Amino acid sequence: MFMGRKLIGITALFLGLQVTAGTALAHHGSRAYYNMDKQVTLTGTVTNFEWQNPHVYVLFDVNDSQGHEVHWGAETYSPSVLERNNGWNRSTLKPGQPITITVWPAKTGAPRGYISKVVTAGKTYVLATH
Repeated sequence: MFMGRKLIGITALFLGLQVTAGTALAHHGSRAYYNMDKQVTLTGTVTNFEWQNPHVYVLFDVNDSQGHEVHWGAETYSPSVLERNNGWNRSTLKPGQPITITVWPAKTGAPRGYISKVVTAGKTYVLATH
């Protein structure tokens, strides 16, 4: 009887880990949404800096080739990773601040990207290389 319960418990634990691991990998699969074979560098103005888990977001406006304003959004690592590895904090970027940002763009063509590099106020932050 004890072995039967133990086997059921181990099986339930194994299945639970399988479901959780699959969800975590799907969530962090940047290759699924972003074109990791192409980078785009944009120059514009920060409109919002969202310092939140699980990812930090930079919202910014750029002018396209016809002079129309385009609202972009780009994501990067969590606040704890940015603090530890890059020295960022919740006031690193501010609305109104000029920015040059390099991203892997969304595969859909939407004005979204995953941040590779940020240049602002004479500082360069390389966040990801691939």
